[in-house]
Amino acid sequence: MKKSLAVLMAILTVFMCFGIGARAGVSDVEDFAAVQPDGVEEPASPSDPSTPSDPYENDNTDEYAEMYLVSYWNVASPHIFVYFKNLTKHDITVGAYTCPAGKGVSVATLGVSTADGDGTGIYYNMELYRIGQDGKFPMVIILKKIVSKDDLQKVTDFILNHNRWDFFIFNCSWFAAKCWNLGGGAYLVPITMFPTIVRIEMLFHHPIDKKDFELEPVERDEVFRQVGEGDLATLKVASDKSMG
Repeated sequence: MKKSLAVLMAILTVFMCFGIGARAGVSDVEDFAAVQPDGVEEPASPSDPSTPSDPYENDNTDEYAEMYLVSYWNVASPHIFVYFKNLTKHDITVGAYTCPAGKGVSVATLGVSTADGDGTGIYYNMELYRIGQDGKFPMVIILKKIVSKDDLQKVTDFILNHNRWDFFIFNCSWFAAKCWNLGGGAYLVPITMFPTIVRIEMLFHHPIDKKDFELEPVERDEVFRQVGEGDLATLKVASDKSMG
């Protein structure tokens, strides 16, 4: 009887040891899992790149560019041209020229001084280059006007379709006065034969001080001659003979 009881106690002891060991094993596994990393960590979701601001957003279509009508004494007679400065945060079109944000472009018809080069007609940035090179800007008269997007388009259409120059009618004063009028400036009669008359007209329309007007010099390869008219108008870099 005592022997049977001893065997039974031995068997129970063995089972109890297995139970405790199994429980300890489970606990160890749980503890191990708790302290071990979960393999390779899942990378954090990349943050969305910031969306670049739209340069056309919040466009003020009433203030697209500054327009200047500029006359200065050039050798034996006045020369008159128009100058536009881009007020937007994106490119704008002036005639056949693409003007970057914050930059400016001069536009004029030229004749005698360019006849041996690319011929007579519309040039872009010629005045900026010439004045920047020799610094001559004497007896200047300047009018200023803020132009809207619609008015600038009217000026652009006119420039694209009037690529010509002659001494008596389609000279620099006629072209510049027409651009000024189309841009909404105080009306000037485009007297064609004598640029001096347009200069006198300008005096009655509150010219600004020369100190309030800054022309940005341009590089040689930024001076262009308009070729053709309308939808076929293109630009080419002005030749050396046209530079004057």
